Formats: sequence, structure tokens, C-alpha cells
Amino acid sequence: ISRFLKCCIYFFMSCILFHAIIVLYGAPLIESVTETFLFAVLLSTFTTLQCLCLLGPNIQAWIRVFSKNGALSIWESSLQITSMCSILGAWFGAFPIPLDWDRPWQVWPISCSLGATFGYMAGLIIAPLWIHWNRKQLTYKSR
Repeated sequence: ISRFLKCCIYFFMSCILFHAIIVLYGAPLIESVTETFLFAVLLSTFTTLQCLCLLGPNIQAWIRVFSKNGALSIWESSLQITSMCSILGAWFGAFPIPLDWDRPWQVWPISCSLGATFGYMAGLIIAPLWIHWNRKQLTYKSR
């Protein structure tokens, strides 16, 4: 039960951290606080939740996995790839927001949410391909 509570606290902390980072990158602080927080929850779901499910609330394992060349197993490599693709997709999804097209999908945070979702799906496709090409260097066991 204590591991589950730790995981819930870490997930909530990651939602707060993503919310703060998103606001620092220019999201509306007061006008769209609900939408911004829900976007932070979406990003936390795509990144933190899968790490909590595979690595648990072990911060040292997270640091090892997300450091350069730290992932040695296929599961850790998959975590790296899908998390980075989700964050990059959200970042690329912000590009059409300032354009003057006045389309309904340009409203905050629809394009970023779609970008994060498509980035996550791309990560789910890229991860097995990358693992297949680098399978001699990876193991199936986690440290």
C-alpha cells in the first residue's frame, strides 16, 4: 500500500511540475487553468505513469534510465523513446497555435494535446524498431 501511495504522490507531483513548466513556456496562467492542468495530466499519463508502472517510485532508477546511455533493457529503452516522443510531440503541437488561421483546433491546448498523443503513438511505433536494430546491446532484464 505504501508503494501505491508513493506512486500516487509522484504522479500528482509530476502533474504539478508539468503544469508549472507549461505555464513557464507561455500557457495562460489564469484564463485557462483547467485546460492547462488537464494537458499536464495528459503529459504525466504519457510519461510518468508508464515509468511508475515499470520502475516504481525509485528515483535512482529513473535517473539511471533517463541519463545518457542509461537504459540497458528493452523496457527502459521503450520508456525513454515513448516519453521523449510524447514531450516532443507536445512541443511541435504548439507551433500552429499563434498562426492566424482562426480554426477551432487552434484553441489552447487542443493542438498540443494532439501533438502529445501523436508523439506517444509515434514512440510506440519507433521503440520496437529501435530495439530491433539495437537488440545486440540490450537485454530483457532490468537492473
